[in-house]
Amino acid sequence: MKLIIGVFIVTIGILALLKKRKFEKTKTYKWETEKKKFEKDFTEIVSKNPNLEYLIIEFDSYYIQYKGFIETKEFYAEIVSNEFLNENKKYSEIKIEEILNLEFSKPNEKDNEGNVSPNYSKWYKSETKNEIEFMHKELIRILKSIFKMKNGTEIKVRY
Repeated sequence: MKLIIGVFIVTIGILALLKKRKFEKTKTYKWETEKKKFEKDFTEIVSKNPNLEYLIIEFDSYYIQYKGFIETKEFYAEIVSNEFLNENKKYSEIKIEEILNLEFSKPNEKDNEGNVSPNYSKWYKSETKNEIEFMHKELIRILKSIFKMKNGTEIKVRY
């Protein structure tokens, strides 16, 4: 009887820990054919999770990641830099200029807040629906103009 009660108590403890722990969610989209669903889901994830630990968008060996800060109502974004890319995936000077024109900080340089990242980085306000929509529209612009997304490219979203 003591063994059964012990197993029951341990099982309840494990279930309680699992319930508290959030498991990573992953969604996959095909560029162009599922772009609207990607847009809806991205906006919903960001809107409903202002303190988001991470949101990673991966495709063709590249990634863009976001982290939410509820106290400042901002999201911090990073675009992978050449430091982490294979030689055949590295950005041209033109692509680097396009990233910088979107007001991303250069890798390994302090941004306006004094933060340093090995990736291109930028802060976004997220207090209003318009600011969240702007963040999404800029993401789509990055995917189209900098990464030249092709129809059928798989986009993996993890959060």
